[in-house]
Amino acid sequence: MAVRIGLWWALFMASVKMFVRNRLALFFSLFLPLVIMLIFGVLNFEGSTSVSLGVVDEARTDASAALVDGLDEYDYLEITEGTRDDELAALEKGDRGFVLVIPSGYQSSPTGETGLVAYASSADPSQAQVGQGLLQQAVAGAMLSASPGSMPSVPALTPPVTFESVESRDLGYIDFLVPGIVGMTVMQLGLFGVAFGFVQLKRTGALRRLFATPTPPAYFLSAQVASRVVLGYLQVAIRVGIGIWFGLQMFGSWLVLAVIIGLALLIFLAMGFGIAGWAKNEDQAAPVANLVSLPMLFLSGVFFPREAMPDVLRSITGFMPLTYVNEALRGVMNEGAALVDLGPQLLGMGVWAVISFVVAVWLFKWE
Repeated sequence: MAVRIGLWWALFMASVKMFVRNRLALFFSLFLPLVIMLIFGVLNFEGSTSVSLGVVDEARTDASAALVDGLDEYDYLEITEGTRDDELAALEKGDRGFVLVIPSGYQSSPTGETGLVAYASSADPSQAQVGQGLLQQAVAGAMLSASPGSMPSVPALTPPVTFESVESRDLGYIDFLVPGIVGMTVMQLGLFGVAFGFVQLKRTGALRRLFATPTPPAYFLSAQVASRVVLGYLQVAIRVGIGIWFGLQMFGSWLVLAVIIGLALLIFLAMGFGIAGWAKNEDQAAPVANLVSLPMLFLSGVFFPREAMPDVLRSITGFMPLTYVNEALRGVMNEGAALVDLGPQLLGMGVWAVISFVVAVWLFKWE
């Protein structure tokens, strides 16, 4: 047993050294995600004056519809309509800056109480103060547009909205970015780290010579997989550490995060073995690996929210493996989700793990 453990350990260390010496794999799986993260971390994407506003129309009258239509005219308002529970939940998670509730029986009353209540996020008081002014202005303007003849002069106007503060998370762009970069890192490691390394071994005949030794192939494969898993966790730790330096907040369990990363590694490592088994050289492996990774890189919500996509494209890309991985990572890191809360994501990842394993077994060849 000691001899077998020593043999496996030697193969493990050799796999690590081969990966470190493979400059192409090292660039795509280690340096490229790191450089992208540093660039996006330095850039400031949170300086706009837009206000994310959730609107709850409980009145459902012509007056309330006119108010909502008037608010739509203001470009700095990003309006989402929904129920009170859904919008307040989004406010607590940091997805909304304000939630405006139009109560039942609402009527436009510029000279008296309107009954309008806006719940404001307490995460950033200075930003909330600016947003309150913008929202008061927009509501007053919308009411003026809805009934211009009944409105008094501007000095006579009383503030139409009453504000209440709600405890919520202060999620910035770095909190959105880091889980996406972690998912990207795992994908790049699995696809490029495995594909390029194994193709090089096949091309040079090293795998053929391996069969001439008493070394069991299972030892070699398990050592390769284990080395990539260890390197994957190490790279993720570096990304998360840099993210914390930039202000990343971790709301979930580190153990749950490790489980998600482990399952993601299995998916993309299997894909890498499939590409390595099919390709005869690096010239064949590179375009296939890019063909698999690039659509996920731009359409799985790595850098920007998928909500900005057209509905059809968002529905299609929702089934990509990296989409499931990114949603699970953000659920843990941004929302503090447990494994039981990530059922759809874990189911999707599990299906992709089975598909990737079957394809890898089907395509993989030693020569």
